[in-house]
Amino acid sequence: TIYNVSGKMIRQFKKDNQVTYIDWDLKNTIGVPIASGVYLIHVEVPGVGERIVKFFGGMRQVDLETI
Repeated sequence: TIYNVSGKMIRQFKKDNQVTYIDWDLKNTIGVPIASGVYLIHVEVPGVGERIVKFFGGMRQVDLETI
């Protein structure tokens, strides 16, 4: 589960396979790209434990001159 620093949930993922990673497209639950900033990622693995990780996402501005 991904939260912003205010505690608002941004997106939640559930895994049901043996792959050890999940790709995040840096969008929230409704498909809007996230803003640059610090996010908290809560990872919970049943039978193993849980961890909270800090993540800084820096989003580049769109270059409208090359479109």
